[in-house]
Amino acid sequence: MKKYLLVVPMILTGFGMSTPSFADDPSFAHDNARSDVWKVFQGAPKVKTANGNYWKIRGRVLWDWASISETRVGGVENSFNANEFRTARIGITGEYGNFKYKAEIDLAGGVTDGKAVNVIWTDKDVVPFYVKVGQMKAGNTMEESTSSLHSTFIERGMITDAVGLDRRLGVELGQAGDNYSWMVGAWGNSANGIIDGSPGNTILAARASYAPILEKDKLVHIGAFVRRTATERGAPSRSARWGPALATERIQPILGDNAVLYGAELATAFGPFHTQAELIAEDGDIGSVSGGFVQAGYFLTGETRGYKAGAGKFDRTKPSRPLSKGGFGAWEIAARFDTLDARSAGDEKADTWTLGLTWYPESHLRVKINYTDASADTFSAKGLYTRLQIDW
Repeated sequence: MKKYLLVVPMILTGFGMSTPSFADDPSFAHDNARSDVWKVFQGAPKVKTANGNYWKIRGRVLWDWASISETRVGGVENSFNANEFRTARIGITGEYGNFKYKAEIDLAGGVTDGKAVNVIWTDKDVVPFYVKVGQMKAGNTMEESTSSLHSTFIERGMITDAVGLDRRLGVELGQAGDNYSWMVGAWGNSANGIIDGSPGNTILAARASYAPILEKDKLVHIGAFVRRTATERGAPSRSARWGPALATERIQPILGDNAVLYGAELATAFGPFHTQAELIAEDGDIGSVSGGFVQAGYFLTGETRGYKAGAGKFDRTKPSRPLSKGGFGAWEIAARFDTLDARSAGDEKADTWTLGLTWYPESHLRVKINYTDASADTFSAKGLYTRLQIDW
């Protein structure tokens, strides 16, 4: 893993980031060296051409640590500390004419795993919608659409894992408006599934979002989504965690064939205060699962949470006064109630409360601390877990 981390500064330097100046004035050299250090945490630069095309290296490294206590009914307790590189991705993104492209792989855990690999074509003079082809998430909610880089908590709500919103090969049509978005798509197997010889299936999905209030520091977002999985063979992985990914307790609903998912989403942001809620249910021929969450957060330093209306998702929040400008970065506190009911799908019901504190020293650097208390039919659990993340 160390050799992958060492690649990061080499890549950034290779694409235009200067090395410290060795001017005669020692203070001048010191200031430039400090400036170059901060650039590592402000994203990789784009390589642009005269006609407006560009490309850039993209990637992220997420390191997690957790202290976990899980107690089964009957008093059997399992307490442990653990850590892992949750993600170590490297890839490329760019634009050429009417085409945008993205490709990235994940090297965490010593296994090369293909992630997003797709191309988007758009030409509003021809048609008002875009066409996206390749490997992508097969249907989204706002929680799943929002990158893990920009999510409020370290882990997403339990229901999003329980319904298995994974990446697959397919085609998607959609439109990104000034205050709305919509998409429809069809997907088959994943790239890794084809390589491994795993059986595939067919997924059809659609989503729409609308922001009736969309101002610089005011937002009201509403959305809805639906998905149909034609057969359970090779279906999305269904395994929900109560809190940190390093925990051992899982809820794994079994829905059978021809499962239909539907749900709704609501989010707001008014100055430094923001909220988000989702409700999701999915029914198959032998089982059903439902769940949702409601959360609220507040930026102690006054920032407003970033939002991208054309995709109906939260986006990057940049600190008003990062460390590189002599400030203390952005600080955010948050709380979430999360519930998942898989009793009608061969498993159990769980409720969790999560508290979070996030520090944003720079635009592309975060430190997160979460605490989750969980109560389920067959176990109770609690965990304190942290994440250090950098992306470019």
